[in-house]
Amino acid sequence: MIPECPRVGESRGRTRVQHSPAPEPRQDRSVSGLLSEIKTTIHTECFNDHYTIIPGKELGRGKFAVVRKCVEKCTGHDYAAKFMRKRRKGQDCRMEIIHEIAVLELATTSPRVVSLHQVYEMASEMVLVLEFAAGGEIFNQCVSDREDGAFTEKDVKRLMKQILEGVAFLHQNNIVHLDLKPQNILLTSSSPLGDIKIVDFGLSRMVCNHQELREIMGTPEYVAPEILNYEPISTATDMWSIGVLAYMMLTGISPFVGEDKQETFLNISQLNVSYTEEELQQLDQAALSFIQTLLRKRPQDRATAQQCLKHPWLQSLDSQEGQTAENQEAYHTASSSNSSPEPPSSITTPEEEEEGEEGPVTEELIVMAAYTLGQCRQSSTSEKEALAAEQKAISKRFKFEEPYSALQEVPGEFIY
Repeated sequence: MIPECPRVGESRGRTRVQHSPAPEPRQDRSVSGLLSEIKTTIHTECFNDHYTIIPGKELGRGKFAVVRKCVEKCTGHDYAAKFMRKRRKGQDCRMEIIHEIAVLELATTSPRVVSLHQVYEMASEMVLVLEFAAGGEIFNQCVSDREDGAFTEKDVKRLMKQILEGVAFLHQNNIVHLDLKPQNILLTSSSPLGDIKIVDFGLSRMVCNHQELREIMGTPEYVAPEILNYEPISTATDMWSIGVLAYMMLTGISPFVGEDKQETFLNISQLNVSYTEEELQQLDQAALSFIQTLLRKRPQDRATAQQCLKHPWLQSLDSQEGQTAENQEAYHTASSSNSSPEPPSSITTPEEEEEGEEGPVTEELIVMAAYTLGQCRQSSTSEKEALAAEQKAISKRFKFEEPYSALQEVPGEFIY
């Protein structure tokens, strides 16, 4: 994921560092959340002298980057080469790439984060040579209609535990990913189902207690309410995304997606999520509880990655049927520091049902951080009363959206 650099003189209502080709360390580094120091050697010789790019093996493409499968000539090992343009929209974004390298260096000891092998720099682009994850994105299993292709609940438990281990490592090092979604979770193999690797730290930031960080970035379906409200970002921002991810992995349904970005943002801001979906009712109730500990509007009410790892749903992965009282107590004790959360809403904006039934659409006018999320119409009293009797959320199949670096400017292509 590569965020677009702001144009010179462009105001987006937030603090961003204006990068120069060879910046010196400066005090506003913590404000932007970018790391600027790396230990990895940057090779300047021709990349093709050392690697063979496999034709037709493009692993991902975005506005400013492309990922290709390659083979190291001296070892024969497979790698994923991420080619990134250093200038985007006329702005020097080399330091954005340096930050991504620095985060990968920091996460070297975590088996849940993709490893960095080498870095090359040419006149107009840089190449990150990354560990190759042969299983591809978990997205493919999330949306599979075949029983033998979709994740089982047991699969999701194991993979979610690994995702949380990786995220917990990042959070312990004050790094927030800010774009956790199925496309950024890879598998080491697809059959048998391998282990996960978290990738794409282009939107990641470093957070600290003494300095607030506010950014409007992410992918619409996964952004937390505080992103839309332009409120401080924290490790809890990632935990919201993990709640969305868990919901999707278990059901194949995107909990907040609307017909357009405006409706999606509205669903997120109003916590319009259904817990009555047929797919959810077939699951262990502990799985439902797990999701509900994360999809909470107030960041301070969400479980942390460490607390999630102690949740009874994941604890049961390594224990016999029936969670022991000790594990239950460990989880509730860890969560006791959080204030009592508001219960998540189980009502979503009604839409046209698959069976052909229709219900009126409810939209509320919402203004956040001195901007509106689009023109919404206010629902009338009669519409609200008509909806009060019976509302049922429909299954919203995946409609993955582009990550964006500002609500006012959303790229039109996939960025990996």
